[in-house]
Amino acid sequence: MALRRWSVALLAAAMAFWPAAMPAAFAADDGSRPTARVKLVFLHHSVGQNWLDDDQGRLGAVLNANNYFVSDTNYGWGPDSIGDRTDIPNWWEWFRGPNSARYLAAVYAQSGQNSPYTRTLSDPGGPNQIVMFKSCFPNSSLAGGPNDNAAVGNQLTVANAKYVYNELLRYFATRPDKLFVVVTAPPNSETQYAANARAFNNWLVYRWRSENHYPYRNVAVYDFYNVLTGPDNHHRLVGGVEQHVSVPGMNSAYYVSGGDDHPTPAGSVKARNEFVPLLNAFYHRWRTPTRSPTIATMRLPAIPAQDGWVSESARNSGAGVSVNATGQTLTVGDNSTNRAYRTVMSFDTSKIPANAWVMSATVKVKGAAVTGRNPFLTHRSLVTDIRKPYFGSSSALAPQDFQAVPSRSAVGAVSPTATAGWYSAALPNTANQWLNFGGTTQFRLRFLNSTDGDGIADTVSFYSGNAVTPANRPVLEVRYLVP
Repeated sequence: MALRRWSVALLAAAMAFWPAAMPAAFAADDGSRPTARVKLVFLHHSVGQNWLDDDQGRLGAVLNANNYFVSDTNYGWGPDSIGDRTDIPNWWEWFRGPNSARYLAAVYAQSGQNSPYTRTLSDPGGPNQIVMFKSCFPNSSLAGGPNDNAAVGNQLTVANAKYVYNELLRYFATRPDKLFVVVTAPPNSETQYAANARAFNNWLVYRWRSENHYPYRNVAVYDFYNVLTGPDNHHRLVGGVEQHVSVPGMNSAYYVSGGDDHPTPAGSVKARNEFVPLLNAFYHRWRTPTRSPTIATMRLPAIPAQDGWVSESARNSGAGVSVNATGQTLTVGDNSTNRAYRTVMSFDTSKIPANAWVMSATVKVKGAAVTGRNPFLTHRSLVTDIRKPYFGSSSALAPQDFQAVPSRSAVGAVSPTATAGWYSAALPNTANQWLNFGGTTQFRLRFLNSTDGDGIADTVSFYSGNAVTPANRPVLEVRYLVP
């Protein structure tokens, strides 16, 4: 969602923290309360409880007055006590993990209170429409560098946190009927990580959705962190305009209660006063009808000069030694000296529209021949690695492509059963972030067992981008949405 930011008195100071590329202006927002009762659930721990509490932030009472029927979770709540786990890496478990369907069913059905706040509205029935979620202040101690790119992992680092939130968008896109409100983790007093916390939360507010080409209005970010780093730091609605302002150097907890980093009542009240009108605006944005998106499918052919097979230097060496970039077939399996073959394919993914939201991607190769024993039966699964923009030091096929580190390893498995001669590897949507909209994306096929050790050449070959018949050449089939 694009933002407009206005502040006369603080403009010069805030510029130090604004990204170079400013988002486009958003139309004037409606900060009025919803006309009908809206069911909202807040996933949180102790800072969230203080914010809701009638004796501290009174957020629950004010949301109630704004026509939100509020429920919440807390420690010990839910299936497998999932309520205990609200650190940034845990959100993957809630929204994307193997048990997420069970957890989310409980979240959508939750109608109870786990914190002391005023709730006078009657339950309007049905599932929760808005899901707010927040991690606690230890999550502002993110290791790594402030400009680190997303990287797979479940540690409290800038790179892993970006990866987790990118993953969440993949689920949120399947539920445009829900409004998901990310409340950033509150600040703490550990100045060692303050610059990382500031950079990460600015990324969430300004770039998270745009970098992922997110097409819907059902995801919003409230910068709770920024609001609690100083009296002149704000995230609020002013005259129908969303305003996000921060003073340079104010990156740590300002409203600190005695003994720890839980915000003081004054901090909680400030955050409440700025949040509720903004939540109303988020709600009205979400409910505003938008143009129906365009859904299309593109079939990208393999680039002939950049595909081919790479052979291993010695059995289980894990290093490539020779290549064939001109053959009409791509080989995977092993040879008579038990050295493995791997295959690399290259696709020009810059042809996908720059504002596309990729819904699915499938690598397809047409079978040509099998030599010896079928390695699908002896070498375990045939998997595909993905690399953005290419393996090794260039897009040209080279021996080091055999062992080059991928962006994601074994991201998809090739079905051992062909359909009309075609073998397919459907990539999970977690892999879509590795498609390169600015150039090439490469895929590497390899069997999980590099050899069966029988001293016999056991290979399966597929037609390459150099195949005489264009209809037999590999393709990357991409289904995408353009808002």
